Amino acid sequence: MSAPAIRESLSAKVAAYIARHGLLPAQGEIVVAVSGGADSLCLLHLLHSLCGEGKLFPTVRLLAAHLNHRQRGEASERDALSVARLVSAWGIPITIGSVDVPALAHREKRSLEEAARLARYAFLRDVAQGRPIAVAHQADDQVETILLHLLRGSGLAGLVGMAPRQQDIIRPLLGVTRAEILAYCQQHGLQPLEDESNRDLRFLRNRVRYELLPLLEQLNPGFRETLRRSAEVWRVDLEWIESCVSQCWPTVVSSASANEVIMSVPALLAQPLSLQRHLLRRATALLCGGQSPLEPRHYTLLEACLQEAQHSRAERSLDLPGRLLLHVSGSVLRLSHGPLSRRERERPSDQTVLLLPIPGEGQVPGTPWRARAALLAPDIEQAALEALAREDWETVWHLLPRTRYVVYIDGEAAGPWLEVRTRRAGDRIQPLGMQQSRKVQDVLVDAHVPRSERETLPLFFAGSRCIWVAGLCLAESVRLSRTTRHIVQLSISR
Repeated sequence: MSAPAIRESLSAKVAAYIARHGLLPAQGEIVVAVSGGADSLCLLHLLHSLCGEGKLFPTVRLLAAHLNHRQRGEASERDALSVARLVSAWGIPITIGSVDVPALAHREKRSLEEAARLARYAFLRDVAQGRPIAVAHQADDQVETILLHLLRGSGLAGLVGMAPRQQDIIRPLLGVTRAEILAYCQQHGLQPLEDESNRDLRFLRNRVRYELLPLLEQLNPGFRETLRRSAEVWRVDLEWIESCVSQCWPTVVSSASANEVIMSVPALLAQPLSLQRHLLRRATALLCGGQSPLEPRHYTLLEACLQEAQHSRAERSLDLPGRLLLHVSGSVLRLSHGPLSRRERERPSDQTVLLLPIPGEGQVPGTPWRARAALLAPDIEQAALEALAREDWETVWHLLPRTRYVVYIDGEAAGPWLEVRTRRAGDRIQPLGMQQSRKVQDVLVDAHVPRSERETLPLFFAGSRCIWVAGLCLAESVRLSRTTRHIVQLSISR
């Protein structure tokens, strides 16, 4: 098959998979997780070819997100920068986050794999703010995931593997093999980053990939496809069970929110044991961001607790994984989040940054604001540059009307992209017309910005220099002048 045919067939295959499973919204923005590896580069490249004006999904926009796990020192920093440069070159806004995963694993007594996964999804959801998140899981990952679940003693929900859509997570490449992805990257000249940890046999997934799967394929050369077919059979059975759970949910559950689920104990115990467990699995998943932390041993503990409470009529409480607390009083069962530990309350949150290419736009992490950097129409820019050369400011501001949330800067002084984030201790800016820099904190206080708004106000940076405290203060370093050769419009909107 020729190179163009390979590219076209994979693009068509993924587009059909997206349409069949309804993975993309009718319009709006999706967040694409980009590690820099072959799978995520292929995913972003394919979605970029399918989404946007004049393409198959014209009203869908992309925002990329990359998390630096800080597992490989300077190499992790270089990878984050490489991903940022590549994605920005494609004109896609990107948010870069950073979490010390080894420290997180040590602090929370988790494996590196689990700590990295939890940190990654927490970061992606912080960036997405409820929007769909596209991840690059593919067909070979599916096989490895099913085997991992089998090794850990999973039930039916684990044996079906990953779904094309799971709450806010979408997986457009789940029907694509690793070999197809590598061929696509080669044909497109995409150069994936190599993460040495992907071959570290201390991680169970890598042992499954490089030791267990080759052995199983010696016994059955078609093992991968056999397991995927089996998973599809199990999925049909699970869908029927889930429909039964949905039918009896109103009978058993009196109220449900992201913070608490209240159940009737008699109604729960009246259900077959399978449905009891699936009801508890759904309830705990609701409280834990879509994924239940319960294992078979926890169901056994729960059932013993419920039986004791029924027989003795005494109150019972049980601590569960995921900081969940079960409390049974009379005929009422409450599942809720337990209180934060002192260490969790005092833990500093990790900062995230929107890397904003010029032109480009994106959501500023942790805020209700969208940031935008736009180029001017050529005729408007030329007329404004001529007025600047004459220092005809009346004409300049007639051509470039400013508002609190719209400003114009010298594009050459800004560079090819900007960083946009919220305030950090020590941030400074040299306001327009001033010789010295000032603390951003002082600027906010002098402008009487309410405390509640200070932590979500976007700050624009060119390199290490703050060039705009949005809505308040522009920097001297990017002001328009008679020597300006290129003009960029910056704006924020809710």
